[in-house]
Amino acid sequence: MAFDGIVTKAIASELQELTGARIDKIFQPNKNNILLGFYLDGSNYLLNICTDAQNYRIHLTTHPKPNPKMALGFCMVLRKHLTRASH
Repeated sequence: MAFDGIVTKAIASELQELTGARIDKIFQPNKNNILLGFYLDGSNYLLNICTDAQNYRIHLTTHPKPNPKMALGFCMVLRKHLTRASH
């Protein structure tokens, strides 16, 4: 599926729910996935970003993935710069 204007508009509409949210958790279950945890008005949201060439996607989810005991380097950089940031 092409990542065209229709898909981009659908993603933008879904992510409008996160306006004003604060990033409070960042996980990287594997080298192709990033999970960003958002907090807004007493609710938690989890944004799944997958950069796999065959299965790329970005969406809100309620299904957390198991994480490694040691965070990968890119995950640590994201945590350093994004934790407690507001969207």
